[in-house]
Amino acid sequence: MTSTKSKIDSVLEKVGSFKKYQWIQFGLVNAATFIVPLHFLAIVFHSITPRHRCKLPDWENDTFSPFSEVHNQSIYQWIPVDKDGILDSCKIYTNNNETVECEEHVFDKSVYWGVTLNEQFEMVCRNSWASTTVKVVYTCGLIAGAFVVGVIGDRIGRRLTIVGCLIVGGAAGIVAAFSVNYYMFAAFRFIVGMSMIGIPLLRSIVALEITGPSKRSFTFAVTSVFWPSGAMFLGLLAYLIQDWNWLQITISILSLLVGLLTVLFLKESPHYLVTKGKHKEAENMFLHMASVNGKTLPENFMDELKEGEEAAVTEKLKSILKAPVLLKRTAISFYLWFVFGLSFYGLSFNVAHFTGSIYINHVIISGVASLPTIPLFFLSHRLGRKLISILSLSVGGAMLIVAAFLNAYVDLSRYSYVTIIVSMIGKIGVATVFTMSYLWCSEFYPSTLRSTLVGLSSLFARIGSVLAPIIVDLNVHVRTIFGPSLGSLIFGITMFIAAILAYFLPETNLKKIPETIADANVFVTENRSRKLSVDENDSEETSKPL
Repeated sequence: MTSTKSKIDSVLEKVGSFKKYQWIQFGLVNAATFIVPLHFLAIVFHSITPRHRCKLPDWENDTFSPFSEVHNQSIYQWIPVDKDGILDSCKIYTNNNETVECEEHVFDKSVYWGVTLNEQFEMVCRNSWASTTVKVVYTCGLIAGAFVVGVIGDRIGRRLTIVGCLIVGGAAGIVAAFSVNYYMFAAFRFIVGMSMIGIPLLRSIVALEITGPSKRSFTFAVTSVFWPSGAMFLGLLAYLIQDWNWLQITISILSLLVGLLTVLFLKESPHYLVTKGKHKEAENMFLHMASVNGKTLPENFMDELKEGEEAAVTEKLKSILKAPVLLKRTAISFYLWFVFGLSFYGLSFNVAHFTGSIYINHVIISGVASLPTIPLFFLSHRLGRKLISILSLSVGGAMLIVAAFLNAYVDLSRYSYVTIIVSMIGKIGVATVFTMSYLWCSEFYPSTLRSTLVGLSSLFARIGSVLAPIIVDLNVHVRTIFGPSLGSLIFGITMFIAAILAYFLPETNLKKIPETIADANVFVTENRSRKLSVDENDSEETSKPL
């Protein structure tokens, strides 16, 4: 008997694997994807800390740079200097010639002319912990959203959840821009993070569920360009709008505008409708897809899709405990996603430590370094997800490990570009697999729990992202020969372990995605060159599970 998963994929091929209808829907979900890095990475620019020093007493018009000889003399009278003649950033002399930490500061406007978040709320010196706290709170929002949004997406549908993420995230972002203290900002950024994390999760699911098997690599290659494009656009926006609150308002308004477009034009996934037993709505959706794509469907095409409805609708998350093959793959997937979050965000956090312009470095590391994922996605259509993932993790991990040893035993002070190049290669490796995993894991997770399991996978990525800044700064607390490269060494080792574990995941290229837990537990695991077609005869073949 032909399974529901094969029948849905067969219908998708008949209505057109990737034609006009899919282009329209992809334009909408990828417009939302373009918005996500604006919110994810805005904190890099919000938390810029310009050079600063204590504000001089009795100088209401005090500025960082001296504007007169008298002002210059007062600066050196009140502010301590080190042996190199550099002004202290945090301390000031008292009338008794003692040094104390001050409450107010003045900031250098020669590089960053706007007002940053750290500047406005004085999150410097002894209050620098507040800046870290804001980042941690946002990441906690990502963790909460990774779990909650996935469950909601399986309950109320992909369309309504994406719309809700954009509207709620945009509204919370606007409120955050008017924060009166960093507590208020952190609270609303938590809501923004909780909302925005749902978009990349559901984007991959929608892409998977409205596209035929023969075009999935192509569609995910197309979608992979929107994150780095958004990241590079953010670099331009941040350069043009250097006041943190106006930058926050701008990216939030963009979220609301895209949210309005999705309300008007985004459609529900037919996979979701079928697995939830909404067959009449699914039938209308398939007919609409066929009409837009210039295709026709036989009158009784929905009859066979109604089979297996009860099993699909009633499956629970705990049921995977009785599916050992799926359970093992899920555990491996969770570790891989943890590594993705740890390494991806860890390498991104290093941007502020590179020499040169933070705007250019951001564009290179967070934008340009992610673009090679596009040709690698196309290559995965021929070589498979598994091989590309293993190679990307291995090469990226190796480069980071080599860089750590080079920094430990070779003087690279005159070759700072080496650090940037190596970081780019490592970022390319982890970004490729990170992006591809939305497709790869979605292809061996069952449709009945796909949104939930992808959400849980992303939850582990967010746990990794929480640890990323701690690993980056680990060298401050743990003295080793690797110095600041200790983080790169740890990222490289974890990526190598991930490459080994990825070998035990199934190859899913051009395979028909499982609809139920039972399907997923016996899903093909042999890494064969033979590709399954989407006709019903091939779908009845059985593959040996791992």
